[in-house]
Amino acid sequence: MRKRNRFARLGTLSIALLLALCVTGIGYAAWTDEVSFEGTAKSGYIEVVLSPGACSGPQITCSVSAPHTLVVTLMDAPPGTYTCGFTITNTGTIPVKIQSIDISGVLPTGVEVSVLGVVEGMQIEQAGVYPDNVDGMVQVMVLESCIVSCAFEVAFSFVQYNMYIE
Repeated sequence: MRKRNRFARLGTLSIALLLALCVTGIGYAAWTDEVSFEGTAKSGYIEVVLSPGACSGPQITCSVSAPHTLVVTLMDAPPGTYTCGFTITNTGTIPVKIQSIDISGVLPTGVEVSVLGVVEGMQIEQAGVYPDNVDGMVQVMVLESCIVSCAFEVAFSFVQYNMYIE
């Protein structure tokens, strides 16, 4: 009878040790559930250049005051239509979209301003990918019969192509 007891105790002890080893393995696996690796990740950058272009006459001039703002000046302009061209170039490594186009400044009565050739939401590809630049035009219409002088700004804002909000 004693031999049977010894083996029964040995079997119970073996099962207990086996269960303890399994629980230890499960605990270790749960404790080391992370993966680590070494490497480098590169991201791109956004860089948009706004350049003034040719103007339709001596009454209108165009210059860049801030990185993305055109300053348009109209001097002694009789009634008619005046234009100033500009170019938007993406020299960065990420495509961009035009988020907004804002015209600000005090315009005299009888003067209408519009931006042609570019619209909000237009995508400009990264440098080296066609089209990485777009041409636009600021059009000023003087409707009144008096001679007009004024200055105003056309400000553009750009965002990464996949961050554009409609």
